[in-house]
Amino acid sequence: MSSRFFTTDALVIGSMRYSEADRIITLYTKERGKISAVAKGVRRTKSKVGGRLEPFSLVKMSLHSGRGSLYTVVGVETVRTFQGVRDELFRMEEGARLLSAVRHLFPGEEASAPAFNLLVRGIARLSECEDAPTAAGIVLATRLKLLVLMGYAPEVTQCARCGGDGPLYGYSPGLGGVVCDSCVEEAGASCFALSNGAVATLQTLCQNSLAEIKDLELDDRATAEVEQVVAQTLAFHGH
Repeated sequence: MSSRFFTTDALVIGSMRYSEADRIITLYTKERGKISAVAKGVRRTKSKVGGRLEPFSLVKMSLHSGRGSLYTVVGVETVRTFQGVRDELFRMEEGARLLSAVRHLFPGEEASAPAFNLLVRGIARLSECEDAPTAAGIVLATRLKLLVLMGYAPEVTQCARCGGDGPLYGYSPGLGGVVCDSCVEEAGASCFALSNGAVATLQTLCQNSLAEIKDLELDDRATAEVEQVVAQTLAFHGH
């Protein structure tokens, strides 16, 4: 078979209409990272492929690479539907946060098998969450672990500017970690206050597996602060 054809495991992370009967599917693939592909004819009522390309689905995708950046879907096999994510609004909302993080962190074809495997585990855990707080915790931890994999792990043990151990004031997205009272002015306007509880929660989410997150009792205020850390770090390093 031509080298222009290849098969890869892929997560469907987006979909949009394209022409009368086609769709552009955004994928995060194990072999090539984030790519886009046209799925021809999937909007026709008789298409058997369209239902396999729902967001959050894990598929084995056969693709053809043309001259441009857009691939063409040749064949699709469903590996796992993760239908549970789409069955509840709170799971859909948290899942959308996760897929948005993927789109921001990975601008193009930068393959990362560890990131792919983490995303699959995160979506699998999300599909089983019984309530909104648990779903939020799973997705927050997954996004944080993605940052760690990409080399953007927040520094939370010492001041990111001077290396001192405190007293710590807050978090600077630009410096990539916590800053002490003495370095607040140099940290810039984007620096914001961070409680000791939030620092401890950051460490807990980084150190525990996704399977363990659902059993943790996370403080709402500290979790909200960690959400700000993750969102601001994604915004700073995203594309």
